[in-house]
Amino acid sequence: MEFLKKHPFLILYIVLVIGAAVFHVGFGWIALGTLVYLLLVALGRLPNTCARLGYLCQGMLGKKDLAFKLYDYAYKHGSTAAAPKVAYGMQLMQQCRYEEAKNALEDVLVTPDIQPTLLKIVRQDVAIAYWNCGELDKAITTLEKMVEEYDILSPEFFTTLGFFYIEAERYEEATKATEEALKQDESNGGAYDNLALIQYKQGNLAEAKELFLKALEMKETMASSKFYLGMIYEAEGDIEEAKAYFTAAHNARITGMNTVTREEVDAKYQEYLDK
Repeated sequence: MEFLKKHPFLILYIVLVIGAAVFHVGFGWIALGTLVYLLLVALGRLPNTCARLGYLCQGMLGKKDLAFKLYDYAYKHGSTAAAPKVAYGMQLMQQCRYEEAKNALEDVLVTPDIQPTLLKIVRQDVAIAYWNCGELDKAITTLEKMVEEYDILSPEFFTTLGFFYIEAERYEEATKATEEALKQDESNGGAYDNLALIQYKQGNLAEAKELFLKALEMKETMASSKFYLGMIYEAEGDIEEAKAYFTAAHNARITGMNTVTREEVDAKYQEYLDK
């Protein structure tokens, strides 16, 4: 009975195909019936259809803006498709719409029969949403539970946890988590950025500078490393170098997923425009 409730169109289609075979209906009619069946499924589950179309547009066609419109319609009309909802939540986060992102990702957490791999990804993503919403303790707790429950976690996971510890001024734990990331991936730019930020927060500017430069060597697009190098050169009185790094940070792509904001980067850039 449960199968019948979930797949009424499929049952109807199978009955029609069997009937067509019994009464020797031509192939053209069967093909037409197939198209009608697919159309009924799409219309009957329109929110999920839009969600999956959005996933296709983003993943295979690179049409991110179109995908977002489809995700938005699907989510607001009750879509239950988990993976597209995660993509929607992450796009909301990139747009700095943090509360909406958190709500969408929390919805995914309670999706029935969610794939374990996807659940693992979502738990990390929702922790980032908590941090962006000012719920740092909740973000840390979410990731610490994952450390207890999973044997294998990515370098990016430990880099994120390390950054949250930095935000909480728990520098020893931040160092330990970040070193775990580097143990798995020696070229992890985000991990070097973490180690640099730990030194910067504790006033060790020479050590911080060296590590921020190492971070950029590993990943040259990091806006946070560029911004903090600007701050260090400013503290050293080197106006030209400070201006160069603030300009580089300004020109970098910054979304709601970065550890520095567009507002703080652009404020320093504007300050140095006429220098």
